[in-house]
Amino acid sequence: MKLLLVLAICVLAIPRNSGAVSLVTSRDRYLQVIYDAVNTEDYGTAVTSSVHLKRETRGDVIVKAVNKLIEDGKRNILEFAYKLWKFDEGQQIVKELFPAQFKLIFSGNLVKIITIRDDLALKLAGAADELNDRAAYGDGSDKTSENISWKFVPIWEDNRVYFKIFNIRRRQYLKLGVDADGENDHAVFGDNFADTRRHEWYLKPVQLNGKLLFYIYNRQYNQGLKLSRTADSAGDRRAYSNAGEVDGQPELFGWSIVSFY
Repeated sequence: MKLLLVLAICVLAIPRNSGAVSLVTSRDRYLQVIYDAVNTEDYGTAVTSSVHLKRETRGDVIVKAVNKLIEDGKRNILEFAYKLWKFDEGQQIVKELFPAQFKLIFSGNLVKIITIRDDLALKLAGAADELNDRAAYGDGSDKTSENISWKFVPIWEDNRVYFKIFNIRRRQYLKLGVDADGENDHAVFGDNFADTRRHEWYLKPVQLNGKLLFYIYNRQYNQGLKLSRTADSAGDRRAYSNAGEVDGQPELFGWSIVSFY
């Protein structure tokens, strides 16, 4: 970790007028500093380096590092963004130099969560069961109502960022049920409370045809969010976790996160 920090300081010391070759070299080295620091969970170095780059008007290096982390499917980029978001200069870096989805996620803005496979937005049912839980679905027709509006509530624990995912219309948190079906998948519900790891989720970025998507994993079971292959009469599909492999299949398990407005 100390080597990374020393390297970062040395790169900063290179004067602006040291020539085009030196400037390109310094940017390449700094990109690697940020990438390696994020990859090894040394977020202090990654954040400090990014702030210095922004002050030196070298934001393009941060953009390249972020893009490389996304292209390589590094979950740690969410932790990096969270750490930046905790203070003003860092927030501006996320807002200006990260893809727009990161601002939506960390600002608590209302979003729609849409599966790329079916183009259906996640919602909670109107009717509640005996526990006051509501089943989660991909909506077959709704793309605009508050039923499909959500916000992400970040939690930092064990050097990781997790999220509670809150539905605005039903005032409930997304969770996985305890019981698994014959394929070991768990049904997804809305709950008034959010007091277990079944109510917590983590995101992993993935690209598909140049579009940024996310796998959405449950913390308790480490299973990715999906919709069933069977649709009901309204065109809705029930939401489940997937007991099998999710990574590497964005066309099946990727979700887009877009502004509700």
